[in-house]
Amino acid sequence: MSRSFLTEKEVTAMVNEDNIVDASDPEEDDNVVTYDSDTEYHREIESDSSSRSSSPDQQHASTSNIAVIARSGREYTTAPPRQVRRSVQNIVSFHEGLTNEGLTSNASESFKKFITPEIVNIIVHHTNEEASIRHLKLTNTEEFYAFISILILMGANNDSELPIDDLWGKVLGKNIYTATMSRIRFGELLSLIRFDDKQTRTERRKQDKFCPIREVFYKIDELFVKYYIPSAHLTIDEMLSLFRGRCPFKVFMKDKPGKYGILIRMLSDAHTRYILKMEVYAGKDERPAEEQSAKAVVRRLVKPLEGTGRNVTTDRYYTSIELAEELYNDDKLTLVGTLKSNRKHIPEELKKTQGRELYSSRFLFTNPKTGKAPVTLVSYITRLKPTRNLLLLSTQHNDRKVDESTEKKKTDVNLYYNETKGGIDSIDQMTRHHSVKKGTRRWPLSIFFTLIDIACLNGGTIFMKNNPDWNKKKHNVRRLYMLDLGQQLVRPVVEERAKNIIGLQKPIISAIESVLGKTLPSTSVVVPIISAIESVLGKRFPVLV
Repeated sequence: MSRSFLTEKEVTAMVNEDNIVDASDPEEDDNVVTYDSDTEYHREIESDSSSRSSSPDQQHASTSNIAVIARSGREYTTAPPRQVRRSVQNIVSFHEGLTNEGLTSNASESFKKFITPEIVNIIVHHTNEEASIRHLKLTNTEEFYAFISILILMGANNDSELPIDDLWGKVLGKNIYTATMSRIRFGELLSLIRFDDKQTRTERRKQDKFCPIREVFYKIDELFVKYYIPSAHLTIDEMLSLFRGRCPFKVFMKDKPGKYGILIRMLSDAHTRYILKMEVYAGKDERPAEEQSAKAVVRRLVKPLEGTGRNVTTDRYYTSIELAEELYNDDKLTLVGTLKSNRKHIPEELKKTQGRELYSSRFLFTNPKTGKAPVTLVSYITRLKPTRNLLLLSTQHNDRKVDESTEKKKTDVNLYYNETKGGIDSIDQMTRHHSVKKGTRRWPLSIFFTLIDIACLNGGTIFMKNNPDWNKKKHNVRRLYMLDLGQQLVRPVVEERAKNIIGLQKPIISAIESVLGKTLPSTSVVVPIISAIESVLGKRFPVLV
């Protein structure tokens, strides 16, 4: 299946020209992704859960050191290099686990590691600027955390897509929403929330399309690596934050009609699904071309883990021999990934498929005499009639091992790629299943919803590492974590609201009692007191709903 991303401008042009995108048109087996008219990338992910075993390559069993030269002049051999000792690039210098700063005692603490009071105060400040302009009630840190907690509980209960009126209604509503704040107040905060200075935004936007939420986004991003040390297996891929409104860098998923959104590039732990680094694709900007290249994206994402001896798995958009060598030499990191056939330094001998058997493999290795970083190239036949091959690169593997115990006879490089590549896809599924995202036409708010989803995901990982036996035997622990988190965040506001129930309707008082698990002063006592006060003052108190 092919997949393409088109910018909003290109989609509009296609509609105007009655040029309909056919998602079922099989261009290639590769997944093609287009961000701009001159940018595309291909993706092909083979998934298989084969067991590993070792066997020499059947196509090239010869151990002779035959020189193969690419058009660029790069030299390769068909024989694996002699491994005298383990290279520093394959020695993990830090073991996986929590840092001292990642230690927490409850769900609320783990979440606030990422959505910190400092970040909330920034949002509250700019939200109050908007509230002042519109002459509405100002908010504060406690109320805003309560607002976030309602979003989290909606996500856990799959209520995010329901109308707000229903969620506070007598039939479909839930006590915890009613007890925390009024329906009207929740709607106000949803419309007021801002992340930057509105007065200077127009000028900043000329140089930075992402400026309306850049500060908050990257403040959260900087916190990820502080609390958790990942395993040796990292993955770089993209996640689409779904959004259908106006956005200057929105992309369109060609193979899934109606799938619009904002692309977020991520570095994650392939095993725990913990996100370590993020970067938003915000279209072309004024930076030099080399800073906007795929290689530059990878170098920025892996920067916090330079010199740690870990491996990075990438798809064919990011993978290149130059990147593999730079990561190996400069950053002490290895790389495994699929390759485009038109990449520089790939010999023609590796691309040829004529006369080859299904599931056969060919290997080439960097000629050690050249002094280049050790790169292993693999050509694996995935299909016949027409014959298709999958090109892979690895600086972690330096042999010709093939799993002969299965029909597909995949190489060790194939198996490792399949094992580690699905990290971001799993993250995408997990965050969408219990997403806090509500319908909005403001893309910064849509991004903020995604940030809350990611904070819940990372916070849940930290919490479970601190409490490995918590709900150990239950399914869907992520949902249970979100429910526990929402209740912890909301409780301070509900307790404060319970201190003064004068003017509250009986259903609201009952909801507060339900959430707090205790009985408040009887309304039979409160009502006469209210009546007496109203009689003395000669006016009626407003009734809150």
